[in-house]
Amino acid sequence: MTSPHAQTSAAPGASGPLVALCAGHRCEALHRLADGRTGAERLRATVAGGRGTVLVATPCLGACASGAVAAVARRDDATGTTGPSVWLGGVDQAAVLGALLDWIGSGGPPRIELPADDLPGTLHDAILGLGRPIRTHRTGN
Repeated sequence: MTSPHAQTSAAPGASGPLVALCAGHRCEALHRLADGRTGAERLRATVAGGRGTVLVATPCLGACASGAVAAVARRDDATGTTGPSVWLGGVDQAAVLGALLDWIGSGGPPRIELPADDLPGTLHDAILGLGRPIRTHRTGN
């Protein structure tokens, strides 16, 4: 997946979690119905406070039956490498979104090759699967 909509708090040389959040109409609507705010707004605030964290908003990911969807991977800033991603469904649900925000705020996956290794227990039932690395491209100034 690629997106020109990357937001980062990454300092040069900082590695951290890369979060891809579905910004399709259904996922956004599910967030608004759940608490009046979008998951993207809440994740942006978490990303802004995290060292090396990147948020990518994507068009519809086509997993609408799973509720709002996000993918999380570890990114190594020095090499530009992103590891496999863990896909999570139901991130429109308060407990799942809260656990995701806490996990990302504490640094997300600690190891690039095992994105679900340090996943909080609350998120275990939200796992949809493991996938390829999230691909992004940087836009020029």
